Amino acid sequence: MTPAQLPERQRFLVIRIAMAVGVATFIVVAAVLHGKGQLAAPPAATLSKLKTAMYVAVGVAAAIVMALRLRIESATPATRRALAVIAWAVGEFAALFGGVLFLLGGDWRLVLPGALVFAMSLAVVPIPE
Repeated sequence: MTPAQLPERQRFLVIRIAMAVGVATFIVVAAVLHGKGQLAAPPAATLSKLKTAMYVAVGVAAAIVMALRLRIESATPATRRALAVIAWAVGEFAALFGGVLFLLGGDWRLVLPGALVFAMSLAVVPIPE
C-alpha cells in the first residue's frame, strides 16, 4: 500500500511552512541560549567583519530573489517550480545568517535584515501552479 500523495500546491505549502518553522526555531533557540549567558561573544573586530559579511550576503540574497522572481514569469512550469524553491531557500539563507549573528553577538536587530529578505521571498514568489 502506498501512502496518499499531497496535491502539488500543498507540497509547496508544506515546504514553505517547514522553511519558516526552521528559521523561527533557530532564532528562538539562539535567543534562549544567548539569554542564559552560556555563549561568549566574539571579539568586536570579528563581529564587525561578520556584520559586514551579513549585510552584503543579505543584499545579494535580495537581488537574487528579485532576479529569480523576474525569471519565473517566463519559465516553463517545471522550471517555475524549481526557481520558486530556490528563491525561498535563498531567503531562508539570509534569515539564518542573521540568526547566526544574533546567536554570536546577542543583538536581536541582526536578525531583521535577513528575516525581511526571507519574508520578501515568500511574498514575491508565490506557490507555483
